[in-house]
Amino acid sequence: MRQAIIFFLGEDDDTRRLLKQNLRNDGYRVMVAEDLEDMLERVGSSSARADLILLDLVSKTPEEALQIGRQIREHAKYDGQTPLVVMAERYGKDVEGTETNVGGNDWIFYLGEEPAQLRNLLTRLTS
Repeated sequence: MRQAIIFFLGEDDDTRRLLKQNLRNDGYRVMVAEDLEDMLERVGSSSARADLILLDLVSKTPEEALQIGRQIREHAKYDGQTPLVVMAERYGKDVEGTETNVGGNDWIFYLGEEPAQLRNLLTRLTS
């Protein structure tokens, strides 16, 4: 069975390293970028097609991050079917540990205490 490929854009160095390692431990192939320019270059030149785009953009609102994700998907010439998951950084306790489908294959994930929650969402979207 082919390993799912996740293109991951994360702004925070520590989180980026940790999440990259966790994703690899979960069996994903991971292509990591540090900023939008780096990501656009990578998706434009990569022969690999992402099964999922994951964004952790601490300086952006979820809505801004969704727009960036859609720009990445468009630049890579993906149809709208490639799942896009934005990890929200600022949110209320009432949504912690939940996910919201905001249309099509676009998701906002509100990280909670349990790391399996993100793992479960990624598994569902890449299977």
